[in-house]
Amino acid sequence: MKKSTILKYVFLLIVVIALSASWTYAEDQDSYTEPYQAIQAVDKGLQLIPAYKMGDESLYFFIKDKTNLGATVVRKGIFGWKSGVFTWGSMDPEREYKKLQGIEGHGEGLVYGLIRNGDERVVMVDDQEAKVLDLAMLSPSIVKEYQLEGLYLWYVESDKNLNAQQVKLLREDTREIIDSVDL
Repeated sequence: MKKSTILKYVFLLIVVIALSASWTYAEDQDSYTEPYQAIQAVDKGLQLIPAYKMGDESLYFFIKDKTNLGATVVRKGIFGWKSGVFTWGSMDPEREYKKLQGIEGHGEGLVYGLIRNGDERVVMVDDQEAKVLDLAMLSPSIVKEYQLEGLYLWYVESDKNLNAQQVKLLREDTREIIDSVDL
């Protein structure tokens, strides 16, 4: 082989190694040991509401500026946890939530919102029953500061696109419809 051809291959190998090292360094700097750290690296001012951490995926809801409810999915990669897209919508300033209002979506596979008395009610998105998180799980000072007394966060998540046509709020004991919203 000619010396110039060898030099070209050596130069190409150096460029590939340098690009790989740069990519590895950038990925490592943007990854964290815990999911909440990845979220807080984007915005430290969020009040986090953990939903679950299963395998390499974690779902968090959050309150932004005390007036917005949002969601993000955090995924674990080779170097650690990285936050995904953040979505949010306005919260009712009075925090009534006796009926369905403020329903939000995150991507094509997550629908969520707030309700009052979630231990006595059921939310159905089409034929799926929503999972419910009691916001009393947060510290009492946060519950008071953010006006979350008696509120529950509900959500329905699917790997497939949710083609939610209707959301219903039902009494848990009688399954009587309290409220219904077509999407």
